[in-house]
Amino acid sequence: MREELERRLVERWPGWFDVLGFENGDGWFPLLWKLFTDLEPLVEALEGESDQPFSVVRVREEAGGLRVYVSEATDAIAERIEAAHEQSRRTCEVCGEVGSRRRDGWVRTRCEEHWDE
Repeated sequence: MREELERRLVERWPGWFDVLGFENGDGWFPLLWKLFTDLEPLVEALEGESDQPFSVVRVREEAGGLRVYVSEATDAIAERIEAAHEQSRRTCEVCGEVGSRRRDGWVRTRCEEHWDE
């Protein structure tokens, strides 16, 4: 993902990120923004109950889907992360339009326009 998009996420949710670069395409930025927005109240509740701070430790494309790994998760947090993963499997990782998963040596989720990239 472009550095400017990464920076927007890190600036919006300071203290959440312990990642060295996001390993996904720009098309999944809106999915990440929605996910982290949805997680805000859940993380606040989690941190109120735990001595451990919440952090996002890795964000990457894996087998054509968005994977978000976190340090701590309740069932509700895990459900939101899984929902973003499922949505990514129908979303072009390049542009964010409707896409499909296909295999060409790698499993990727792309729209027709970006399939050959």
